Amino acid sequence: MALAAPVLQLRGEVEGPLVLTIPGLVVEGEGAVLRGKEGHTLSLLAPGIRVRGLKVVGAGPEEDFFEPDAAIYLRGCGGCLLEDVVVEEAPAAVRMEDSPKAVVRGLRAKGLGESPGVLVYGSPGVRVEGSHLLGYMDAIYVEYSPDMVIRGNLLEGNGRYGFHVMFSWGVRVEGNQSRANGIGNAVMHGAANRVRGNRLEAHTSPVAYGLLLQDERESVAEANRFHGNTLGLVLMDAAGVGVRGNLFRENGTALRITRERGGNSARVEGNAFQGNLYDLLVDDPEAEARVVGNRYDRASGLPVPHLPTGSFALLLARQPELSLFALSPGVLLWEAAEAQVPGLRLVALADPKAEPLARETLPHGGWLFLGLLGGVLWWRWRA
Repeated sequence: MALAAPVLQLRGEVEGPLVLTIPGLVVEGEGAVLRGKEGHTLSLLAPGIRVRGLKVVGAGPEEDFFEPDAAIYLRGCGGCLLEDVVVEEAPAAVRMEDSPKAVVRGLRAKGLGESPGVLVYGSPGVRVEGSHLLGYMDAIYVEYSPDMVIRGNLLEGNGRYGFHVMFSWGVRVEGNQSRANGIGNAVMHGAANRVRGNRLEAHTSPVAYGLLLQDERESVAEANRFHGNTLGLVLMDAAGVGVRGNLFRENGTALRITRERGGNSARVEGNAFQGNLYDLLVDDPEAEARVVGNRYDRASGLPVPHLPTGSFALLLARQPELSLFALSPGVLLWEAAEAQVPGLRLVALADPKAEPLARETLPHGGWLFLGLLGGVLWWRWRA
């Protein structure tokens, strides 16, 4: 006969810090408020602990990005669950280490601007789901945590990134909405990661992007919506990457392929490009990009390959100051003609199975300005 899990019922106002070390403990916090001013306010230091319906206010003052004081700290807390928790006035909402398969679900948290909202380190199989995070440096920051799932979250108004995944593999980032963060979202230095079905919108600082895949191997960006970003998707030193089934709409540049040290190889297929200032910019002369079967609002519908980039775009990637001429009548005519008759240098980037897509209004003036300015500052920043 199985024994019932021990239960801790919190009521009213409770002063922290509170340290829990009983495996399998259930903490019921419906209506309770746990307050703290020093260190971590609630520490979970045993496997299988479940916390539901608790509000945590405050923590210590330490805002170090990698070792912040947190409202809730998990260590050695494999399989633990945080559900429908609210966090306010703490540098980090949740910080976890060595806590495989822990779950954060329905978290509502507002940060102080300098630390991550949810910090995951060395914890395979963690899930962060259905949460709303705003006001942090990065809403979700991950290191060395393979097979993680980041799903169905709203990440908005954070200082740098919505989600930021580092040195991990097999991570699934699915069905999130990330908008109006300072730079955007990033998956870096990993392999076999999958970013699917997300809405990545309104990242409009001069060097912002919907998503950066940097130094990734065999990762995939699939069925995402990139809307209103300075740069939609940036591939940097990414090999064997799949870019498929995405909608790029009203971005400054939809897809940019660039390099810092290594090369790039990508298959770009089944995407839709609509209302972007530029659909494709490549400033990696050794990039291997297979572009096939996409839909473009600039495609003619004639049975000839469509060129989603052009010699002016390549020139612009190397001399961004020329972006001031990007919308001039001469350049527009040049690009229109070249799209139908690709030059020998660019024929490898032509889409042999392009399909036309209904053209809508061009991006608003603000998007155009940020798209142009972003190209200049991106180049200056990298230099």
